[in-house]
Order: sequence, then structure tokens, then C-alpha cells
Amino acid sequence: MRRRAWLVVLLVCAAIPRVADAHRSDEYLQATRISIESDRIAAEIILTPGAAVADNVFAGIDQDRNGEISAPEAAAYAEYVVKSLSLDIDGHLHPLILDTYSMASLADMRHGEGIIRLRASAKMPSAPAGRHRLTFANTHRSDIGVYLINALIPEDERIRITGQSRDLLQHEFKIDYVVSERESGFGLAAALPSILGLVLAAGFYAIARRFN
Repeated sequence: MRRRAWLVVLLVCAAIPRVADAHRSDEYLQATRISIESDRIAAEIILTPGAAVADNVFAGIDQDRNGEISAPEAAAYAEYVVKSLSLDIDGHLHPLILDTYSMASLADMRHGEGIIRLRASAKMPSAPAGRHRLTFANTHRSDIGVYLINALIPEDERIRITGQSRDLLQHEFKIDYVVSERESGFGLAAALPSILGLVLAAGFYAIARRFN
């Protein structure tokens, strides 16, 4: 079962780059992968400007118009993208915080190969057992943007995705998921010290009787 789950994850991850390679030159493809954890939601966004809109996108990053992207300009643009994202869990908004980012050069963008990659996440209290709904929206550069959003299979086996839905343009993505009750701590691993203690006690008792 776990092998099948990882196969699905790999297929989803592989699908986004293939779509990115085939997107139209006049579009700004924005592909997002959502990861659900018990106390954290992460979003990885890969933005790929088509060659025809590369200068348009680059102009929004290169604020001093010197033809290069400085570290402050890259950071400012990454933060700007994150501010265009929204995350709602069960009717409550959770701000996404930028974690990491990388920026392509103008030359790569003009060839349709420049990728901007960023990762953002939101921490929250551990999700209680039961049903939950996550709503994610991306409105960054809606004038030229096209969007893809997918959810990764959760690594936590207590979390199970039960449904997904998207609007027509994939600006908004909804995920229904269930969190199972946490297993009781009194399993074999928890009971092992007590079992070993009883075995040792029995052994010492048997030895003592032999010498009495």
C-alpha cells in the first residue's frame, strides 16, 4: 500500500514539469503542490514565464531596471507572490510564510526555460481527529497566469485525502481530508520495558529457587 502511495506521489511530481515544458509562450504557468501535515501546511510553487511574457514578468522583479535581479529584488518578489496566496482551514485563514525561493535569469526566461521556485508554509495547532477542509487560492498575475494545483499524498498515515475540487481556472483548490484518532501509546513498543522487567524478575526468581 505504501509503495502504491509513493508511486502516485512520484507521478504527480513528474507531471508538473512535463506540463511546464508544454505551456504556451504567452502564459505565466504557476504550478502548486500542497502538502498536508498534522500541524503544518506547505505549498511549493513553480512559476514558469513563457518566452512571450518573460520581459513583462522580469520587469515586475527588476525594480531598478538594470537588467539584473539583485538579492533584495528576488526576496521582494518572492514575498509578493506569497501575499497573492491564501490558505483557509475549516473556515479559518492561516497566513503562509515564505520559507525558501530561487530565481531564474532573464536570459533563461526569454528562452521559456526560466523557473522561479518558492516554498511557503503555515504552522497551526495539531488537527483534531475528524473531517477537515482546506481551501487554497492563487491570484498572482491573473492577467497572464495559468494555474495548476495538486495535493501530495500525506506522509502521516493518520491523514487521508477524501476529495479534491478546483474552479475552472484553478485559481482555487479545495481538499477534503480526514484525520484519524491517534493510536494508543500502549502498544507492543510501549509495553516492551514492562514485559522485559517481568521476564527478568521471573528469571531471577527461578535462579534464587535453585540455590535455596
